[in-house]
Amino acid sequence: MGNITWKSFRLDNLFTFDSGNQLSLNKKALDVSDDKSGEYTVALITQSEKNNGISGYLAENDEISSKKMKRYLTYSMHFGLCFYHNYDFVLMDTHGSVFRLLANNINLKKILDVEDSVNYFISMIITHVCSNDIYNYSWLPNSSRVGRELILLPCLEVGEGEEYIWEENGKHYTLAVEYIKKLMDEAKELREQKTIRLYEAERAKYEAERAKYEAGYKRERDSLVWKKFKLGELFDRSTKLALGANQKDLNLVEQPDSEHSIALISASRSGSGRVGYIEDDLVDKNIISINKLTFDDQWGFTFFQQEPFVITGGHNAILEIKDENLKKHLDCNLFTYSFLSLLINKITVKSDIFGYGYKINNKLDRELILLPCLEVGEGEEYIWEENGKHYTLAVEYISYVYLTGRVNYNQKRIDNYTYQY
Repeated sequence: MGNITWKSFRLDNLFTFDSGNQLSLNKKALDVSDDKSGEYTVALITQSEKNNGISGYLAENDEISSKKMKRYLTYSMHFGLCFYHNYDFVLMDTHGSVFRLLANNINLKKILDVEDSVNYFISMIITHVCSNDIYNYSWLPNSSRVGRELILLPCLEVGEGEEYIWEENGKHYTLAVEYIKKLMDEAKELREQKTIRLYEAERAKYEAERAKYEAGYKRERDSLVWKKFKLGELFDRSTKLALGANQKDLNLVEQPDSEHSIALISASRSGSGRVGYIEDDLVDKNIISINKLTFDDQWGFTFFQQEPFVITGGHNAILEIKDENLKKHLDCNLFTYSFLSLLINKITVKSDIFGYGYKINNKLDRELILLPCLEVGEGEEYIWEENGKHYTLAVEYISYVYLTGRVNYNQKRIDNYTYQY
């Protein structure tokens, strides 16, 4: 590898910020799938700072096919973010706020057309420059302002007759592709090592917790009685503590801080239903909950909320425990809440019974789940009585099984993790 020369370039000398090949339809008029599956294979790129700008997936038709692209950089004006898409995508018309970056130099384009690492490298540099504290909603990083920004790229001087991209003072330069790939490989390896260490720490944490319940698990497993319950017998779906405000009118932040410590739970399938954090002063303290299950009838997800939260109401509710003795057992061992959420999701989410065409609503109450129970003797504390016998929840068995699942999940992440740019 020859001597590397880092050279500065204005972004508008490298790229044209193009908005000419965009989908003019409103997103509400599109059939958008949250997941890439079946015929939904074309990513829809909008002005989003999450998930590489992908807001869903579309099935191909004549309109989508005519706008479909692959292997391009895109730039979002409101967030100052640059993403690389090495898959089929279409760009939503967002009134001049999201652009496709077109290489101004044919030899630069040749490199970008085949080298994913170079695209990712450039996208990271542009994002680093354009998403910093210089820009905000009062001073947006639009295409003309960002076009004046300078970035540094590693270059190689090439000899007479060799293909080059830039000329300066009679010298010719091209992009140091192999050097960039080496840098990206080293960064990838460091990121993988760091992430795997985090997964290992998570696994170790759950292993340590699990050890506390091993003796109880062995004691309880041979005397279990699996009993079935209707969900309506165990829970009341309550919206009494709903916020009663339109989500659009709230000033939400993505991460909690000293003034925004209360999570807002909505009918969302991601982030445990959390859509952001609300300003503490705007919330009546009497409607704040913690360590409770929430449920939404749009997606059928049940989540265990372990931080202070409020719900929006409407399509989501709190699953209030009906039996005080059951609640006391669950509150003494919070892993049991997580175990219950997984069981309910197995019915309402993974069974594919429910969906937009068949809303859950009161149908949830009649669904059955099986819980591991223990028969207890006369005078012992119990939760349920049946045919003169008394039963309680097998808490230590549940905790051990749940924590084993978390240990195995993190081990799987360690075994399979590969960093994706």
